Amino acid sequence: MGKLREFSIQLANNTDVFMPGQWITGQVTVDLNDEMKMRGIRLKFQGKGHVGWTETHRVGSGEHARTEHRHYRADETYFNQEVTLFGKASGQSGDNPTLGAGHHVYPFQYQLPLQGLPTSFEGSNGYIRYSVRGTIDKPWKFDHTTKRAFTVLDMVDLNQEPNAMTPLTGQQSKTLCCLCCASGPIELQVQADRSAYCPGESIIIRGSVENNSSSKITKVTAKLKQDVVFHAHHPHQKTRHVTKILGDVDGSGCEEGGSVDLNITLPVPAIPPSSLRSCSIIDLSYTLDVSAHFGGAHTSLDLTFPILVGSIPLRSIYPVAPAFPPPSVAPGFDPAFPPPNPGAYPPPNPGAVYPPPAGPDAAYPPVTGAPYVPPGDGVAPPIMPPADGSPNLPPPAYMQSVFGANNIRDDDDNEYTRGTLDYAPKYPYYDWSQHPQV
Repeated sequence: MGKLREFSIQLANNTDVFMPGQWITGQVTVDLNDEMKMRGIRLKFQGKGHVGWTETHRVGSGEHARTEHRHYRADETYFNQEVTLFGKASGQSGDNPTLGAGHHVYPFQYQLPLQGLPTSFEGSNGYIRYSVRGTIDKPWKFDHTTKRAFTVLDMVDLNQEPNAMTPLTGQQSKTLCCLCCASGPIELQVQADRSAYCPGESIIIRGSVENNSSSKITKVTAKLKQDVVFHAHHPHQKTRHVTKILGDVDGSGCEEGGSVDLNITLPVPAIPPSSLRSCSIIDLSYTLDVSAHFGGAHTSLDLTFPILVGSIPLRSIYPVAPAFPPPSVAPGFDPAFPPPNPGAYPPPNPGAVYPPPAGPDAAYPPVTGAPYVPPGDGVAPPIMPPADGSPNLPPPAYMQSVFGANNIRDDDDNEYTRGTLDYAPKYPYYDWSQHPQV
């Protein structure tokens, strides 16, 4: 058995969903069988977007033909801040300290930036990912690393979207041809009361199909689709489109010369809001497709509508704003005050390094004990959005993405990286069976 028994990151109250401006609080645990010489123990708080894929191309012809693999990618950083819990900061000179055997706990808290954070997203060719990564920096040996991902939500309020209450209406007709004969027209009409929804709500689709043809309509289907566009910048500009079906429901068909009324309910699963605001390398949109299908070789009759997905539902549906949980605060931290400003206190451990907060970012790694509380000049961490919901209404649940978990090992990780590397973002989900509607 090696010297390191445990190297882990725990988030306060197991809370792993945050909004911009909230504090992330927790602790790092290091458990050693024997003393360990190291440069230091550090945490890196990181938010980043990444796009990447590989294409195989045949280049040249004849005996000079060859296969070429082209790698396309793009990256953007939303924040990247490192703090030192023990020992030396990155690049700092001086003797390397030794951490004694035993159980060591290092509390931390970090304030997310107030703006510019897109919602967490995991896709087939890219992601928006937030994590805290711990490193035991060892001289002349491999480093120990541990990692914990968390979800950040850019709350899209449907009440601020001017077209949210615009009804969905559409009509399409089609004439089937068989050899030299043409049948009568087929008419598909579709309506929905609005065009914006939150996860947990259902799209109620009504309408009708008039079948004046000589062919049977086997069924009418409604599908909710997610359309993602990944934008690569290197080695040159290129895009990749990926479409996924999030849910589909079948309705009744009708015989030739008949008709059928549509009444289809299509639930909206746990998915991120439209657009992915503040991200320039991934575009996200949703569509509702309604199709009438025929027997034989005839193509379907289709209608497509854009759907807006948000985080906070319309007040016409949910008259009181939902009360989202306030930010979590780790034991020993005073929620009425942020971390101390640089120079406001002496570091309790000469070996500890306390980097100054950068703008809206702030990080505070006290080595032992409770943090210093400044004398009455602190500012309470924000609660976003305002928690003005009725106490009689439970907050929405945070449900794991409908696509499940992905492995989040990336270029910064290696075979020694510890932690939970299977991760799925979570999104607000409204269980309307427990919420009154109007």
